Amino acid sequence: MLAGELLKTEGQNAGRLGDVGVVNLDANANTAATPAVCDAVMAALEAAGNPSSTHEGGAVARRILAEARDAVSALVHGSTDETVVFTSGCTEANNTVLYAALATGAAIITSAIEHPSVLAVANALMRAGVTVRTIGVDANGIIDLPSLETAIVATAGPIIVSVQSANSETGVIQPIPQIAALLKGRADTLFHSDAAQAFGKVPVHVGARAPDVVTISGHKVHAPMGVGAIITAQNEDRVAALLHGGDQQGGRRAGTEPVALIAGMAAACSARASTMLADVHRMRTMRDRLERSLTAQIPGAKVNGVNADRLPNTSSVTFLGLDGMALVAQLDAEGIMVSQGSACSSMRPTPSHVLTAMGMTEADAFSTIRFAVSPLNTIDEVDAAIAAVIHITKAMGASL
Repeated sequence: MLAGELLKTEGQNAGRLGDVGVVNLDANANTAATPAVCDAVMAALEAAGNPSSTHEGGAVARRILAEARDAVSALVHGSTDETVVFTSGCTEANNTVLYAALATGAAIITSAIEHPSVLAVANALMRAGVTVRTIGVDANGIIDLPSLETAIVATAGPIIVSVQSANSETGVIQPIPQIAALLKGRADTLFHSDAAQAFGKVPVHVGARAPDVVTISGHKVHAPMGVGAIITAQNEDRVAALLHGGDQQGGRRAGTEPVALIAGMAAACSARASTMLADVHRMRTMRDRLERSLTAQIPGAKVNGVNADRLPNTSSVTFLGLDGMALVAQLDAEGIMVSQGSACSSMRPTPSHVLTAMGMTEADAFSTIRFAVSPLNTIDEVDAAIAAVIHITKAMGASL
Protein backbone atom coordinates (compact mmCIF):
# COMPACT_ATOMS: atom_id res chain seq x y z
CA MET A 1 0.00 0.00 0.00
CA LEU A 2 1.33 3.43 -0.92
CA ALA A 3 2.06 5.86 1.91
CA GLY A 4 -0.73 8.21 0.86
CA GLU A 5 -3.25 5.37 0.72
CA LEU A 6 -2.13 4.18 4.16
CA LEU A 7 -2.57 7.62 5.64
CA LYS A 8 -6.01 7.92 4.07
CA THR A 9 -7.08 4.53 5.42
CA GLU A 10 -5.78 5.25 8.91
CA GLY A 11 -7.35 8.70 8.89
CA GLN A 12 -10.73 7.16 8.16
CA ASN A 13 -10.42 4.83 11.13
CA ALA A 14 -8.68 6.95 13.78
CA GLY A 15 -10.36 9.02 16.44
CA ARG A 16 -14.10 9.56 16.58
CA LEU A 17 -14.98 10.57 13.07
CA GLY A 18 -18.71 9.98 13.29
CA ASP A 19 -19.76 7.28 10.87
CA VAL A 20 -16.92 4.76 10.93
CA GLY A 21 -17.87 3.13 14.22
CA VAL A 22 -14.56 3.83 15.96
CA VAL A 23 -14.82 5.13 19.53
CA ASN A 24 -11.84 7.08 20.86
CA LEU A 25 -11.73 6.78 24.64
CA ASP A 26 -8.01 7.56 24.65
CA ALA A 27 -8.31 11.34 24.57
CA ASN A 28 -5.46 11.85 27.05
CA ALA A 29 -3.12 10.46 24.40
CA ASN A 30 -4.59 12.38 21.49
CA THR A 31 -7.79 14.10 20.42
CA ALA A 32 -9.04 14.30 16.85
CA ALA A 33 -8.67 17.68 15.17
CA THR A 34 -12.04 19.34 14.62
CA PRO A 35 -13.17 20.70 11.23
CA ALA A 36 -12.51 24.26 12.45
CA VAL A 37 -8.96 23.31 13.40
CA CYS A 38 -8.36 21.63 10.04
CA ASP A 39 -9.72 24.70 8.25
CA ALA A 40 -7.37 26.96 10.22
CA VAL A 41 -4.40 24.76 9.36
CA MET A 42 -5.24 24.71 5.66
CA ALA A 43 -5.80 28.47 5.54
CA ALA A 44 -2.41 29.08 7.12
CA LEU A 45 -0.71 26.66 4.74
CA GLU A 46 -2.21 28.50 1.79
CA ALA A 47 -1.68 32.09 2.93
CA ALA A 48 1.15 32.33 5.42
CA GLY A 49 4.81 32.86 4.65
CA ASN A 50 7.83 32.71 6.91
CA PRO A 51 7.10 34.91 9.96
CA SER A 52 10.60 36.37 9.71
CA SER A 53 10.04 37.58 6.13
CA THR A 54 9.22 41.24 5.49
CA HIS A 55 6.69 40.68 2.69
CA GLU A 56 2.91 40.28 3.02
CA GLY A 57 3.12 36.51 3.47
CA GLY A 58 5.37 37.09 6.47
CA ALA A 59 2.94 39.68 7.83
CA VAL A 60 0.09 37.17 7.55
CA ALA A 61 2.13 34.62 9.47
CA ARG A 62 2.99 37.13 12.20
CA ARG A 63 -0.69 37.99 12.62
CA ILE A 64 -1.51 34.30 12.99
CA LEU A 65 1.15 33.95 15.69
CA ALA A 66 -0.11 37.03 17.56
CA GLU A 67 -3.70 35.78 17.50
CA ALA A 68 -2.56 32.35 18.63
CA ARG A 69 -0.72 33.76 21.63
CA ASP A 70 -3.91 35.56 22.63
CA ALA A 71 -5.92 32.35 22.26
CA VAL A 72 -3.52 30.31 24.39
CA SER A 73 -3.15 32.93 27.11
CA ALA A 74 -6.94 33.20 27.37
CA LEU A 75 -6.91 29.70 28.88
CA VAL A 76 -4.11 30.43 31.39
CA HIS A 77 -5.01 32.92 34.11
CA GLY A 78 -2.22 35.37 34.88
CA SER A 79 -0.56 35.13 31.47
CA THR A 80 -0.47 37.51 28.52
CA ASP A 81 0.27 37.05 24.86
CA GLU A 82 3.87 38.13 25.54
CA THR A 83 4.41 35.24 27.95
CA VAL A 84 3.60 32.47 25.45
CA VAL A 85 6.44 30.65 23.66
CA PHE A 86 5.46 28.00 21.12
CA THR A 87 7.28 24.67 21.10
CA SER A 88 6.92 21.32 19.35
CA GLY A 89 4.94 20.02 22.31
CA CYS A 90 5.07 19.52 26.05
CA THR A 91 8.11 17.25 25.91
CA GLU A 92 10.26 20.01 24.43
CA ALA A 93 8.67 22.52 26.79
CA ASN A 94 9.44 20.40 29.87
CA ASN A 95 13.00 19.85 28.69
CA THR A 96 13.46 23.58 28.21
CA VAL A 97 12.27 24.42 31.71
CA LEU A 98 14.25 21.73 33.52
CA TYR A 99 17.49 22.37 31.64
CA ALA A 100 17.51 25.78 33.29
CA ALA A 101 18.98 23.85 36.24
CA LEU A 102 22.31 23.60 34.41
CA ALA A 103 22.55 27.33 33.82
CA THR A 104 21.43 28.36 37.30
CA GLY A 105 22.95 25.58 39.39
CA ALA A 106 19.52 24.74 40.74
CA ALA A 107 18.49 21.50 42.37
CA ILE A 108 15.33 19.81 41.05
CA ILE A 109 12.49 18.60 43.25
CA THR A 110 9.76 16.64 41.52
CA SER A 111 7.20 13.90 42.17
CA ALA A 112 7.38 10.17 41.52
CA ILE A 113 4.39 10.23 39.14
CA GLU A 114 5.49 12.85 36.63
CA HIS A 115 5.33 12.29 32.89
CA PRO A 116 8.45 10.65 31.40
CA SER A 117 9.36 13.99 29.77
CA VAL A 118 10.01 15.27 33.29
CA LEU A 119 11.40 12.20 35.04
CA ALA A 120 13.74 11.20 32.20
CA VAL A 121 15.11 14.74 31.97
CA ALA A 122 15.61 14.85 35.75
CA ASN A 123 17.53 11.57 35.58
CA ALA A 124 19.70 12.87 32.74
CA LEU A 125 20.45 16.04 34.67
CA MET A 126 21.25 14.02 37.78
CA ARG A 127 23.88 12.13 35.78
CA ALA A 128 25.27 15.55 34.81
CA GLY A 129 25.67 16.47 38.48
CA VAL A 130 22.36 18.18 39.26
CA THR A 131 20.82 17.32 42.63
CA VAL A 132 17.40 15.71 42.15
CA ARG A 133 14.93 14.87 44.90
CA THR A 134 11.83 12.81 44.10
CA ILE A 135 8.79 13.02 46.37
CA GLY A 136 6.34 10.16 46.80
CA VAL A 137 2.55 10.18 46.66
CA ASP A 138 -0.26 8.68 48.71
CA ALA A 139 -2.69 5.93 47.68
CA ASN A 140 -4.78 8.45 45.73
CA GLY A 141 -1.76 9.80 43.86
CA ILE A 142 -1.49 13.09 45.76
CA ILE A 143 2.02 14.35 46.43
CA ASP A 144 3.21 14.06 50.03
CA LEU A 145 3.17 17.74 51.04
CA PRO A 146 5.09 17.31 54.35
CA SER A 147 7.87 15.45 52.51
CA LEU A 148 7.90 18.14 49.83
CA GLU A 149 8.18 20.86 52.46
CA THR A 150 11.03 19.00 54.17
CA ALA A 151 12.90 18.69 50.87
CA ILE A 152 12.42 22.38 50.10
CA VAL A 153 13.72 23.44 53.52
CA ALA A 154 16.67 21.04 53.30
CA THR A 155 17.77 22.28 49.88
CA ALA A 156 20.13 25.25 49.91
CA GLY A 157 20.40 27.54 46.93
CA PRO A 158 18.18 27.77 43.85
CA ILE A 159 15.53 25.10 43.23
CA ILE A 160 13.28 24.10 40.37
CA VAL A 161 10.12 22.48 41.75
CA SER A 162 8.31 20.57 39.01
CA VAL A 163 4.92 19.07 39.90
CA GLN A 164 2.28 18.23 37.31
CA SER A 165 -1.12 19.89 37.45
CA ALA A 166 -2.99 16.65 36.78
CA ASN A 167 -1.95 13.09 36.08
CA SER A 168 -2.42 11.67 32.60
CA GLU A 169 -3.26 8.16 33.83
CA THR A 170 -5.54 8.74 36.81
CA GLY A 171 -6.67 12.32 36.22
CA VAL A 172 -5.78 13.16 39.83
CA ILE A 173 -5.26 16.91 40.32
CA GLN A 174 -2.33 18.01 42.44
CA PRO A 175 -2.66 20.67 45.20
CA ILE A 176 -0.93 23.37 43.18
CA PRO A 177 -1.99 26.35 45.38
CA GLN A 178 -0.68 24.58 48.50
CA ILE A 179 2.62 23.85 46.80
CA ALA A 180 2.90 27.49 45.75
CA ALA A 181 2.27 28.48 49.38
CA LEU A 182 5.19 26.30 50.51
CA LEU A 183 7.43 28.24 48.14
CA LYS A 184 6.29 31.69 49.22
CA GLY A 185 9.28 33.84 50.08
CA ARG A 186 11.75 31.63 48.18
CA ALA A 187 12.82 34.06 45.45
CA ASP A 188 15.41 31.56 44.22
CA THR A 189 12.80 28.88 43.48
CA LEU A 190 11.21 28.37 40.06
CA PHE A 191 7.88 26.56 40.29
CA HIS A 192 6.99 24.63 37.11
CA SER A 193 3.89 22.58 36.40
CA ASP A 194 3.31 20.27 33.46
CA ALA A 195 -0.28 21.25 32.64
CA ALA A 196 -0.66 19.20 29.46
CA GLN A 197 -3.68 17.29 30.79
CA ALA A 198 -5.21 20.09 32.88
CA PHE A 199 -5.13 22.69 30.11
CA GLY A 200 -8.62 23.29 28.76
CA LYS A 201 -10.26 21.00 31.33
CA VAL A 202 -9.73 22.80 34.64
CA PRO A 203 -8.52 26.34 35.41
CA VAL A 204 -4.77 26.78 34.93
CA HIS A 205 -2.91 29.71 36.53
CA VAL A 206 0.55 31.27 36.53
CA GLY A 207 1.90 33.92 38.88
CA ALA A 208 0.77 34.67 42.43
CA ARG A 209 -0.24 31.55 44.38
CA ALA A 210 0.45 29.52 41.24
CA PRO A 211 3.37 28.17 39.20
CA ASP A 212 5.86 30.56 37.65
CA VAL A 213 5.67 28.57 34.42
CA VAL A 214 3.36 25.94 32.93
CA THR A 215 3.81 23.78 29.85
CA ILE A 216 1.14 22.42 27.51
CA SER A 217 0.51 20.35 24.37
CA GLY A 218 -2.05 21.27 21.74
CA HIS A 219 -3.13 17.76 20.79
CA LYS A 220 -4.88 17.23 24.13
CA VAL A 221 -7.52 19.83 23.16
CA HIS A 222 -8.10 18.92 19.48
CA ALA A 223 -5.17 20.90 18.05
CA PRO A 224 -2.74 19.13 15.70
CA MET A 225 0.06 17.01 17.08
CA GLY A 226 3.46 18.69 17.07
CA VAL A 227 2.70 22.00 18.77
CA GLY A 228 2.71 23.11 22.40
CA ALA A 229 3.81 26.03 24.51
CA ILE A 230 5.65 27.37 27.52
CA ILE A 231 3.58 29.96 29.38
CA THR A 232 5.18 32.03 32.13
CA ALA A 233 4.02 34.59 34.61
CA GLN A 234 4.65 38.19 33.60
CA ASN A 235 8.28 39.31 33.90
CA GLU A 236 9.48 35.72 34.44
CA ASP A 237 12.85 35.42 32.68
CA ARG A 238 14.53 32.43 34.30
CA VAL A 239 13.62 29.91 31.58
CA ALA A 240 16.50 30.05 29.09
CA ALA A 241 16.28 29.00 25.46
CA LEU A 242 16.99 25.33 24.80
CA LEU A 243 17.26 25.80 21.04
CA HIS A 244 19.64 28.38 19.57
CA GLY A 245 20.30 29.67 16.06
CA GLY A 246 17.71 32.36 15.46
CA ASP A 247 15.89 35.31 16.99
CA GLN A 248 12.40 33.86 16.63
CA GLN A 249 9.98 34.37 19.52
CA GLY A 250 12.18 37.05 21.04
CA GLY A 251 15.15 34.70 21.13
CA ARG A 252 13.34 32.39 23.55
CA ARG A 253 13.02 29.51 21.07
CA ALA A 254 15.01 29.48 17.84
CA GLY A 255 13.65 27.98 14.65
CA THR A 256 11.00 28.94 12.12
CA GLU A 257 7.61 28.69 13.81
CA PRO A 258 5.23 25.99 12.49
CA VAL A 259 2.61 28.56 11.58
CA ALA A 260 -0.02 26.11 10.32
CA LEU A 261 0.14 23.97 13.45
CA ILE A 262 0.02 27.06 15.62
CA ALA A 263 -3.02 28.31 13.69
CA GLY A 264 -4.71 25.00 14.44
CA MET A 265 -3.84 25.34 18.11
CA ALA A 266 -5.32 28.83 18.15
CA ALA A 267 -8.58 27.55 16.70
CA ALA A 268 -8.72 24.73 19.24
CA CYS A 269 -8.02 27.04 22.18
CA SER A 270 -10.58 29.60 21.05
CA ALA A 271 -13.21 26.89 20.70
CA ARG A 272 -12.46 25.45 24.14
CA ALA A 273 -12.54 28.89 25.78
CA SER A 274 -16.01 29.55 24.37
CA THR A 275 -17.49 26.21 25.45
CA MET A 276 -15.37 25.12 28.41
CA LEU A 277 -18.14 24.93 31.03
CA ALA A 278 -20.38 22.90 28.73
CA ASP A 279 -17.46 20.71 27.63
CA VAL A 280 -16.46 19.97 31.23
CA HIS A 281 -20.05 19.10 32.17
CA ARG A 282 -20.38 16.83 29.15
CA MET A 283 -17.13 15.01 29.83
CA ARG A 284 -17.88 14.55 33.53
CA THR A 285 -21.32 13.15 32.75
CA MET A 286 -19.86 10.55 30.41
CA ARG A 287 -16.96 9.72 32.74
CA ASP A 288 -19.26 9.21 35.72
CA ARG A 289 -21.65 7.04 33.69
CA LEU A 290 -18.75 4.84 32.61
CA GLU A 291 -17.42 4.42 36.14
CA ARG A 292 -20.80 3.70 37.72
CA SER A 293 -21.64 1.06 35.15
CA LEU A 294 -18.28 -0.72 35.21
CA THR A 295 -17.96 -0.86 38.99
CA ALA A 296 -21.59 -1.95 39.41
CA GLN A 297 -21.52 -4.71 36.81
CA ILE A 298 -17.97 -6.08 36.85
CA PRO A 299 -16.84 -7.83 40.05
CA GLY A 300 -13.46 -6.56 41.22
CA ALA A 301 -13.51 -3.39 39.08
CA LYS A 302 -12.32 -0.35 41.03
CA VAL A 303 -11.56 3.26 40.14
CA ASN A 304 -8.15 4.57 41.12
CA GLY A 305 -7.80 8.01 42.73
CA VAL A 306 -11.56 8.15 43.28
CA ASN A 307 -11.17 9.96 46.62
CA ALA A 308 -9.16 12.82 45.11
CA ASP A 309 -10.06 15.73 42.88
CA ARG A 310 -9.76 14.52 39.30
CA LEU A 311 -10.03 15.77 35.76
CA PRO A 312 -13.59 15.54 34.46
CA ASN A 313 -12.71 13.19 31.61
CA THR A 314 -10.35 10.57 33.02
CA SER A 315 -10.91 7.14 34.61
CA SER A 316 -8.26 4.68 35.71
CA VAL A 317 -10.02 1.36 36.32
CA THR A 318 -8.40 -1.80 37.67
CA PHE A 319 -9.99 -5.11 36.67
CA LEU A 320 -8.53 -7.38 39.32
CA GLY A 321 -7.01 -10.57 37.98
CA LEU A 322 -7.44 -9.73 34.31
CA ASP A 323 -4.78 -9.08 31.67
CA GLY A 324 -5.00 -5.37 30.86
CA MET A 325 -2.99 -5.63 27.64
CA ALA A 326 -5.33 -8.33 26.35
CA LEU A 327 -8.35 -6.21 27.30
CA VAL A 328 -6.94 -3.22 25.41
CA ALA A 329 -6.30 -5.40 22.36
CA GLN A 330 -9.78 -6.96 22.40
CA LEU A 331 -11.45 -3.58 22.77
CA ASP A 332 -9.35 -2.29 19.89
CA ALA A 333 -10.60 -5.20 17.76
CA GLU A 334 -14.13 -3.99 18.48
CA GLY A 335 -13.28 -0.42 17.46
CA ILE A 336 -12.85 1.03 20.96
CA MET A 337 -9.55 2.79 21.67
CA VAL A 338 -8.29 2.83 25.27
CA SER A 339 -4.83 2.51 26.82
CA GLN A 340 -2.96 1.34 29.87
CA GLY A 341 -1.18 4.63 30.55
CA SER A 342 0.90 7.39 29.03
CA ALA A 343 1.25 7.09 25.26
CA CYS A 344 4.90 8.14 25.62
CA SER A 345 5.72 4.92 27.48
CA SER A 346 2.87 2.54 26.61
CA MET A 347 4.90 0.55 24.07
CA ARG A 348 7.11 -0.78 26.86
CA PRO A 349 5.85 -3.88 28.74
CA THR A 350 6.47 -2.43 32.20
CA PRO A 351 3.96 -1.65 34.94
CA SER A 352 2.82 1.95 35.27
CA HIS A 353 5.23 3.93 37.43
CA VAL A 354 2.26 6.08 38.46
CA LEU A 355 0.21 3.18 39.80
CA THR A 356 3.12 1.46 41.55
CA ALA A 357 4.06 4.79 43.19
CA MET A 358 0.49 4.84 44.55
CA GLY A 359 1.18 1.48 46.23
CA MET A 360 -0.39 -0.81 43.64
CA THR A 361 1.20 -4.20 42.96
CA GLU A 362 2.69 -4.82 39.54
CA ALA A 363 -0.01 -7.41 38.84
CA ASP A 364 -2.80 -4.94 39.60
CA ALA A 365 -1.07 -2.22 37.59
CA PHE A 366 -1.01 -4.59 34.60
CA SER A 367 -4.76 -5.12 35.13
CA THR A 368 -5.53 -1.41 34.86
CA ILE A 369 -7.03 0.48 31.91
CA ARG A 370 -7.28 4.23 31.31
CA PHE A 371 -10.43 5.62 29.75
CA ALA A 372 -10.39 9.27 28.67
CA VAL A 373 -13.30 10.98 26.93
CA SER A 374 -13.41 14.24 25.00
CA PRO A 375 -16.32 16.56 24.14
CA LEU A 376 -16.54 14.81 20.76
CA ASN A 377 -17.70 11.59 22.38
CA THR A 378 -21.37 10.75 22.87
CA ILE A 379 -23.39 8.90 25.50
CA ASP A 380 -24.15 6.22 22.91
CA GLU A 381 -20.42 5.66 22.39
CA VAL A 382 -19.82 5.40 26.12
CA ASP A 383 -22.67 2.91 26.44
CA ALA A 384 -21.22 0.88 23.57
CA ALA A 385 -17.85 0.84 25.32
CA ILE A 386 -19.45 -0.19 28.62
CA ALA A 387 -21.22 -3.10 26.94
CA ALA A 388 -18.02 -4.20 25.22
CA VAL A 389 -15.95 -4.05 28.41
CA ILE A 390 -18.55 -6.03 30.34
CA HIS A 391 -18.77 -8.68 27.62
CA ILE A 392 -15.00 -9.01 27.21
CA THR A 393 -14.16 -9.07 30.93
CA LYS A 394 -16.79 -11.74 31.57
CA ALA A 395 -15.24 -13.88 28.84
CA MET A 396 -11.75 -13.24 30.18
CA GLY A 397 -12.84 -14.05 33.73
CA ALA A 398 -14.41 -17.31 32.60
CA SER A 399 -11.13 -18.33 30.96
CA LEU A 400 -9.04 -17.86 34.08
